[in-house]
Amino acid sequence: MASSSRAEKQYRSITKLIVEELRQAILTGRLAPGERLSEEKLAASLKVSPVPLRDALRRLEAEGYVNIASHGEIAISKPTVDEVEDIYAVAGALEGLAARLAAERASAEEIARLRELHRSLKEAYQQKDVQRYFDINGKFHRFIAEIARNERLYRLISEMRQEIRKTRLLALQLPQRLDFSMREHDQLLDAFLKRNPDLAESVVLKHLANQMAAIKGLLQAEEDVSHAKLE
Repeated sequence: MASSSRAEKQYRSITKLIVEELRQAILTGRLAPGERLSEEKLAASLKVSPVPLRDALRRLEAEGYVNIASHGEIAISKPTVDEVEDIYAVAGALEGLAARLAAERASAEEIARLRELHRSLKEAYQQKDVQRYFDINGKFHRFIAEIARNERLYRLISEMRQEIRKTRLLALQLPQRLDFSMREHDQLLDAFLKRNPDLAESVVLKHLANQMAAIKGLLQAEEDVSHAKLE
């Protein structure tokens, strides 16, 4: 029984390490959006067996990092322009409302917690640690949704953030997007410190609109290059 428990623990540990290794490769650009992966080659390069690798890939798919087709083809997530527009239209409405409500309802302790998250975000930005920035950014926005004190809104935002993950992978790899993102988070914290719901909502809307425009520009430029090669 103890041997079985140890084996299970080791299996979970291996799976977790594979997830972390592949997530880091995606976030740092070593695996590019849209790139197709071979399960056999991945297993060989990571020196792991197929079973924990498949479990790791399923977890990454649930997080929005990869897409796994019905016939087993694996590709790094890369949304279309239409998907980006649809996702950000909904995200803007939901997260803008959450920011407004949170700025109105947050306690002093919650504002202090938001400042702590912002401080951690800035440290990750200064260190150019994209993965840490990405993770803390998610916590920062989830906390805003939480302190809005609207359970239905929180659930809807959680669902949308699963969709938006694949677009943020692109956004944070764009030249200077990390700089713009940090400045926008500075402005958002300032809106909360001022207890200004209008400003909080407008900053979030601007933040998401800028991110959408940057991603659409990147995707459209790549489409133009692809079409030019075909001509």
